[in-house]
Amino acid sequence: MHLKQGVQRISFVVFFLFGLLLSGCGGASGPEDAVREMRSLYQNAESVSGAADITADYGQRVYTYTAAVEGTVSAGTLTVQSPENIAGTVIQWAEDATSLSYEETTLETGALSESGLSPADAIPAVLASCRAGALVECAWEEDGGVLYAALENPEDESVTVSCWFDAENYVLQRTELAEDGTTVLTLVFSDFGITLAAQE
Repeated sequence: MHLKQGVQRISFVVFFLFGLLLSGCGGASGPEDAVREMRSLYQNAESVSGAADITADYGQRVYTYTAAVEGTVSAGTLTVQSPENIAGTVIQWAEDATSLSYEETTLETGALSESGLSPADAIPAVLASCRAGALVECAWEEDGGVLYAALENPEDESVTVSCWFDAENYVLQRTELAEDGTTVLTLVFSDFGITLAAQE
């Protein structure tokens, strides 16, 4: 499932530098070239924002919810918007630690798990993989309108992050995170935006 382009946005702090970069995005000679261009964009990302429909598959149980995403490469939040019974729950990530807050009560959850992924791991893993993950495979999809790239999580080789990007601006549309070959987290993004770090 791919999102309609009309609900996506990308805001740039620096126009000139990435105007030159992005002018060749749609015309990259091959998907490998496009992945290099995408990586340059995310390496210069200062923050990201948007919403994500998240599916967490724990085998016998599957959870689905929608959350607002606000963050940087190293810290940020997922604020649950639906379902109603957990709306307002906030998951925060920062420097390999997470916390869960609900109705002004905070539960510290400690270091990120090395044995499995949680929804709190998803955004940091996706951003780290877009910036520095080894390329597993890539291809053009939907007649060249979508760039698909499977990337190795640089912080955990057992995790593969499969991403679908808009081919014009490399805005994330969808990601699937698989651990040891089994997909455990799926995120479908809407209104996703990137702010770039200012360059001197």
